[in-house]
Amino acid sequence: MTYLLQALLACVSTCLVIIWMRRPAERLGLIDHPGGRKRHDAATPLTGGLALTLSLFLALSFSLRALADYQVLLVAIAVLAVIGILDDRGQVFPRTKLGVQVLAAVLMTSWGNHFLHSLGDLFGRGPVELMNWSIPLTVFATVAVINAINTFDGLDGLAGTLVLAILGYFAFFAWMLGDANAMKFLVVMIGALVGFLAFNAPLFGRGARSFMGDTGSQVLGIVVAWFSIQFTQGNAEAPPPVTMLWVVGVVLLDFFTVTIRRVIRGRNPATPDRGHIHHLLMRRGLSPVQTVLLLVSVNLAFGAIGTAGWLLDWPEQLMFAGFLLVGLLYFGVFLFPTRFMRLGRRPRYSLPETRPATVGGDGWSLASDEELTPVDAHSPPLLAPASRSALRQSLHRVARRRRSAAEHSHPPGA
Repeated sequence: MTYLLQALLACVSTCLVIIWMRRPAERLGLIDHPGGRKRHDAATPLTGGLALTLSLFLALSFSLRALADYQVLLVAIAVLAVIGILDDRGQVFPRTKLGVQVLAAVLMTSWGNHFLHSLGDLFGRGPVELMNWSIPLTVFATVAVINAINTFDGLDGLAGTLVLAILGYFAFFAWMLGDANAMKFLVVMIGALVGFLAFNAPLFGRGARSFMGDTGSQVLGIVVAWFSIQFTQGNAEAPPPVTMLWVVGVVLLDFFTVTIRRVIRGRNPATPDRGHIHHLLMRRGLSPVQTVLLLVSVNLAFGAIGTAGWLLDWPEQLMFAGFLLVGLLYFGVFLFPTRFMRLGRRPRYSLPETRPATVGGDGWSLASDEELTPVDAHSPPLLAPASRSALRQSLHRVARRRRSAAEHSHPPGA
């Protein structure tokens, strides 16, 4: 019951800090101004991540002795929060931020002795032991998770709601394993996140009034990475590592798909763009709320599959093969999403119809619908061009129509 009160404290304090930071945010340079790739049309404070982190520390301060095993995680959170605040102010280079993320991961592995040592029985021939690759792979996976969650912070409520679903599964794992300390940490984290989402999720038609910024996304990322390792590297009753692939499924699939696409196209993998799954879905016509609900629902379904596989003792190699199949389907659709964007797409606009002129009793006039030839009357509307070839074809059609109209607009012999 104590951790429920602490979660409520974290939730309320997050809301209060966000409200209190509205005016100081501009003075501190924690404002995200609209423009460029950004979808919001008003200056918005980048105080959500700071409020969430401060509230987490405040609520957990009443249980520091019980949470001694998480002191390294708290230090890593503090380090990432500091670099996140500086990055939100525009005072950090990308390489510097990446270096601090690696430092936080190294603290977790070398100081906290918290790393992957087995990937489970992925191929039906016994557990895959990492041995000397344990720490390098753990550092890589941790940095990947941190940045993957950061890439989803491009739509109001998306990153926070996805992580809320993931932490919900983690809390269930802690309850099933009887890990009271992990349960307390996660429930308090969920409380702070709910307080932030009250100002970030698009509720009742209102836009976000606070963004988490890099501060919040990095803090959430290290928490997800920490507990993904903790719950899969324990005793025999713990979930297998492949379960976490399903629980964090949408986040990982999109991150690696976008990264591979950028590398294939010869671009810097860290270069931001509008090629993430939520961008593509909105270009297909989904609203921001529909996009958030769809992606969170899919991730909840993925997590349910992974959890069911653990509880029902499905073979790990079968679960891994299933995730690989889903990943290949995802890559096939979204690695080069041109066909996905064209599939069943209705034209957004069409050019005004140009009717040929005819000679009437009182001079030149436009032809009526009955006087048009079947080709002119039933010609399909021009689609919005989705590629260079489509653009060229559209321009040729427009040119032909204009030439045809020009030929009929002059009297014979003129």
